[in-house]
Amino acid sequence: MIKLSICVDQVAAIRNIADRGEPDPMAAIILAQIGGATAITISWASDTPFYQPQEYALIRQLIHTHMNVIVPPADDVLQSILTIRPDMITLVPDGYGHTGLENEWLNTDWPEKDASGRSLDQTIRALQQQNILVNVLIRPSAADVRVCAQLKTDYVHIDASVYTTAGDSDQERQTLNDLASTAKVAARMNLGVSMGRGIDYQTAPDITGIWEVEEMVVGYAVTAKAMAIGYEQAVRDLVDVIRHAPKGYE
Repeated sequence: MIKLSICVDQVAAIRNIADRGEPDPMAAIILAQIGGATAITISWASDTPFYQPQEYALIRQLIHTHMNVIVPPADDVLQSILTIRPDMITLVPDGYGHTGLENEWLNTDWPEKDASGRSLDQTIRALQQQNILVNVLIRPSAADVRVCAQLKTDYVHIDASVYTTAGDSDQERQTLNDLASTAKVAARMNLGVSMGRGIDYQTAPDITGIWEVEEMVVGYAVTAKAMAIGYEQAVRDLVDVIRHAPKGYE
């Protein structure tokens, strides 16, 4: 069965809007694993962080499955991440959480060197020497797969949004074929394959049908459904609290 990695960033984002401590992404991590998630994905963003610096160590302790961290390849950020030793790091363009994957960043937007003067392949080697799997976000493109093969990454993380945002059935069919063909190329080059971005309860079955995909990352769809199917019970619990609350106030 395909592995399921749950991204809890949306839970943290909702919490941060209200600045009330709830909903608790730590609880989401625990519940996701109880529910059957085989991995947890979080993002490490320095400009608009989802998590407080002190929370990362706790997150590491709570994840007993597989921890994946989405992060840009900035040296200072990577050095911080190494202190919690995730199982996998998924490298993405700087600002990815805000702009998405909009162009051939592997070829045009990727910096030649980071602030410390280290090249991308040196960064990848350094992470792998720490026994951390390296995944790289790519478009559904054989050319991007070949770049990752040259860089000797462990995985490619194929951006599925071309399919999950398709406007009609013809576009869905074409983009799903693009995802499948890209996954096949990656597998032939001995790269592991994961997919994410926009996968939900309707599109997950088709992604699962691509044999080469080892893992899918889902976040927003699970958070949205949890808010829907969990609301009734949340209200029932509050009604119960009110019903059994002591009367009178002194």
